[in-house]
Amino acid sequence: MFDNAKQYGVGALFILGCAFFSGAASASYNIKIAHSSPAVDDRLEKSLQVFKENVEKRTDGEVTISTYPASQLGGEREQLEGVQFGSIEMAVLAGPISSIYPDIMVFDLPYLFKNKKVAYEVLDGDFGQRILNGMLPKTGIRALAWGENGFRHFTNNVHPIKKPEDLAGLKIRTMENPAHMAMVKDLGANPTPMAFGEVYSALQMGVIDGEENPVSLIDSMRFYEVQKYLTLDGHVYNPFTFIVNDAFFSSLPAKYQTVLKEEAKHWSDVERQLNAEQAERSIQKLKDSGMQIVDLSDQDKQAFREATQPVYDMYRKQLGDAMIDDLLNAVAEAESKN
Repeated sequence: MFDNAKQYGVGALFILGCAFFSGAASASYNIKIAHSSPAVDDRLEKSLQVFKENVEKRTDGEVTISTYPASQLGGEREQLEGVQFGSIEMAVLAGPISSIYPDIMVFDLPYLFKNKKVAYEVLDGDFGQRILNGMLPKTGIRALAWGENGFRHFTNNVHPIKKPEDLAGLKIRTMENPAHMAMVKDLGANPTPMAFGEVYSALQMGVIDGEENPVSLIDSMRFYEVQKYLTLDGHVYNPFTFIVNDAFFSSLPAKYQTVLKEEAKHWSDVERQLNAEQAERSIQKLKDSGMQIVDLSDQDKQAFREATQPVYDMYRKQLGDAMIDDLLNAVAEAESKN
């Protein structure tokens, strides 16, 4: 650049210098947000478009956002690593965070929440915020907000699941999550972790017998095309976690940090509402597609709760009695209000 400036004289050097400093002054911040949910007809991408619009508007376009749905930047594990090491600025994840931050597994304990109101009370209360805030010092990743993937349910191609014994011997895809894998094993099935983007073809080819996901994803991922039976047991309430690389976050001007934090909280409300609406539509769509749906009563679920108690014992050893007791106390308090 400076050789060219010599060739064309001092005036050219002055112009180039002005252009350089002008560009620096008007520098913007570009954010990539990765996730694994579908690009269309799904509540997560829709809610992130609201987040994008609000952030860009409030920062006068100085912060720009691009979303990468449908595992475009890799599976959830690759997305997590990308955020941790800074190649991806932000992501919304449901699964692999426990591999680097075990405390978050407390929300994967089976049959923990009886309904969404209880889940919201715990997640948005002191205990949930303690788990959210604890991620940064242990991982270098800042957690901004909880979203909602939803209550997870079993599907399969062999027979209806009405009692724990019906899971015996089935190969069930799980996330790469120790609590989920332990739960499926305690119910007598064979947990088969695999990347989310591979599940449809694995079901189609019979590599696995079934999977477990919220109804909104069973719908948007079109699993109803390759699965016959759905059991609404709600074995795990699965939150999304909205995360950001902390080094990137800290590089932003304070006013933009505030915008991201505030809009992440707003995103949580928007995404939860969109998920509730999609879940309601999805149940009807799955019925219309021909899936046989078993809706378990709370009494029916008791046998499943008893069968999966060893998971609680396992995590008492791993996370400590105090952590589990604090969680159960928070759940009991939330149940008393709801």
